[in-house]
Amino acid sequence: MSNSKYKCFDLNVVENIANLVFSRPDELNTMSRDFWVELGEVLEEINRNSDIRVVVMSSTGKHFCAGMDLSAFSNGVDNIPDDKKPDSARIGEAVYRVAKELQGYISDLEKIRVPVIVAIHGGCIGGAVDLVTACDIRVASKGAFFCIQEINIGMAADVGTLQRLPKIIPDSKMREMAYTGRRMYAEEAKETGLISEMYESQKEMLEGANKLAKEIASKSPVAIYGLKAVMNYSRDHSVTDGLEYNALWSGAMLSQKDMTEAITANVEKRDASFSDLVGVKKFNESDS
Repeated sequence: MSNSKYKCFDLNVVENIANLVFSRPDELNTMSRDFWVELGEVLEEINRNSDIRVVVMSSTGKHFCAGMDLSAFSNGVDNIPDDKKPDSARIGEAVYRVAKELQGYISDLEKIRVPVIVAIHGGCIGGAVDLVTACDIRVASKGAFFCIQEINIGMAADVGTLQRLPKIIPDSKMREMAYTGRRMYAEEAKETGLISEMYESQKEMLEGANKLAKEIASKSPVAIYGLKAVMNYSRDHSVTDGLEYNALWSGAMLSQKDMTEAITANVEKRDASFSDLVGVKKFNESDS
């Protein structure tokens, strides 16, 4: 299934793997206003499709993503005449709502039911770092680099990097990057744990990412969803709270059917076959 209804993304689903590709190479795949809104829309589409068991996110052109499109920066009142503009408190409230909206689109990567593998080439800059830190697995090609660009334009990153990156790489290294805006290249990213694998070329990287996706897609989808939910919850809570959540999840959604199939397939030396998750529908949508 191929989907080109988006301006900023191409979505292609084959054999339970969704390849989500940034499709504006001439604009360095900057995060325009359309990019942000479409990110939320395409992730909702992915989450609703029970045929999808894993996502491979990649890009086109010179850079993975050059970060926020500067023309998208706004306090929400730019077009209001000066004599009618609200006071600073109301402007601040509008800016707060915009930040929360963008944070929500990034957080959707963690909320969807399937893992997201992101394959990075070229520059991963500014808001793109916020985005990749919300993905489950990061791989990169040699020559790729990461840059917390916001400090270089006089602001602090505000849609996820400062919250997620310290839980991926050492805090001191993250602070160095945030304070200086320097580039971290793939070799260093591999050493610090920001990426799990580095490939010689973009072609090899995409092949490797899809090979990994195929392996993940072969597992029980309800168990994979459980792993993602429990690992994300445990990352943000105490060990005690994480164990409690883990026990509750197992009590509610441990599939004896899938366990039996996995064990039987292993004994019979064949590939296991698992049913899809139930498709996500809005409350007023028909089950037919």
